[in-house]
Amino acid sequence: MTSESIEMYLVTIAMLSEKGSNGPIPLSRLADELSVQSVSANQMIRKLDEEGLVSYLPYKGVELSERGRRRANQILRHRRLWEVFFVEHLEFSPREAEDLACRMEHDTTLEASERLAGLLSDPHISPSGRVIPPSTGELLSGKSWRLSDLNVGQQGEVLAFQVDDATAAFLQNEGLEQGVQVVVEAVSSSGGILVRTKEKRVSITREIAEKIKVKSSEAVKTYAI
Repeated sequence: MTSESIEMYLVTIAMLSEKGSNGPIPLSRLADELSVQSVSANQMIRKLDEEGLVSYLPYKGVELSERGRRRANQILRHRRLWEVFFVEHLEFSPREAEDLACRMEHDTTLEASERLAGLLSDPHISPSGRVIPPSTGELLSGKSWRLSDLNVGQQGEVLAFQVDDATAAFLQNEGLEQGVQVVVEAVSSSGGILVRTKEKRVSITREIAEKIKVKSSEAVKTYAI
């Protein structure tokens, strides 16, 4: 079991969760994503579970442990910093940059990663609209809410989102990315939300708003449905 094999499993689980998968990731889906046999995926996940990198629930699926999440985030940081470099400095398309960065991530040292971040002025978002994890690889700290939890008139700072690639690109194009302050201006009867950033107003569905994490210093009132 090579270090690169371990990292590929951890990163793939992290990215599937990032794209909106709630709860454990089914092993069949993980195997499909990695283009391996289900038996091979099962064997690897059991080993990762023994090492404390994942939590495996038979017949349900697998989730990253905090330790596994931290390691996955470090690799994702390497990958996404390279994506920014390839797009901004070598003028590759985001798709080409992603393919190239995937080949670089496992051989990038922490020192090289931080030098790269310094060269790029420490970006927080990749060309594909994904959050670049911090150098510590830590999870989000402090109290976070779903954007859909905010009431009309309340504001929050976007921390991250767990959506598919197309939705991530849409949000980025609309100016909704990590660090942006948003204010909820209206909520429709169907649950759609109108938010205002410094630059513009954006209308999003409740389904998307539920997958956007925000930090708010204001008291948030939530209701059972």
